[in-house]
Amino acid sequence: MDIEIKEQPNQESVTPENQYSPEQLVIFREMIAAGVVLGRKKTVTNPKMDKYILNYSKGVAVFNAEETLKLLDKAAAFLKDLVEKKMPLLIVGTQPAAKDIVENFAKKFGFSYVTERWLGGTLTNLKVINQRVQYYLKIKADMEAGNLEKYTKKERLLINRDIERMRKMFTGLDNLNYLPAVVLVVDAVAHETAVREARRLKIPIVAIMNNDNNPEGIAYPIPANDNLRSSLNWVFGKLEQSIDANIQMNANDANKLTNDS
Repeated sequence: MDIEIKEQPNQESVTPENQYSPEQLVIFREMIAAGVVLGRKKTVTNPKMDKYILNYSKGVAVFNAEETLKLLDKAAAFLKDLVEKKMPLLIVGTQPAAKDIVENFAKKFGFSYVTERWLGGTLTNLKVINQRVQYYLKIKADMEAGNLEKYTKKERLLINRDIERMRKMFTGLDNLNYLPAVVLVVDAVAHETAVREARRLKIPIVAIMNNDNNPEGIAYPIPANDNLRSSLNWVFGKLEQSIDANIQMNANDANKLTNDS
């Protein structure tokens, strides 16, 4: 789909070359190429997302790239501040396009994550979830150490099935010992239960959200295609760059202090 960068609504008509810097134009074109600005059909648009939509092309919402980039930068600044303070973060993305992107991003920075099914009570009943996670880790360690050989073949088969079931439920939650300082979700509609639990506990939410989402109650909305792999790669890539740059800057500052002392 061909998309043009057009002037903002209710502003004087100006060409992109006059309105944006060359650097901004490069980023906007990256966003267009990755499909970041492509939303869903107009018929599913939540009216509260209208402020983030530039126009519609062939009945499909086109996000305002400038607004998306601005909000992405705000979310990135918030996240890197929490990383600097070593606060726990939880990322939720169970869609096929999001799973490995979320997992790789979370593992790189030591964040907790959910890429299979959200378990009701993950936040609101965290103590019980933690108990189940610890049981899973123990029985998995016993299996790996050969401590289950005392059971019959049938019993071991049932235990292995139970371990696999728990693996799908609890992978990514083994270091979530405390409530997270923020929950980052890919598509607030798809993860309505996670969003509801976070709101109930007054945990800030960062959400990559399409035009069918409701931004109310989301502390840091990122209007973007939330179901396209290339879009999610681009958004998480920008978040990763921001956090990496902050970590590197802090490392350089620490080295400078060491050398000066």
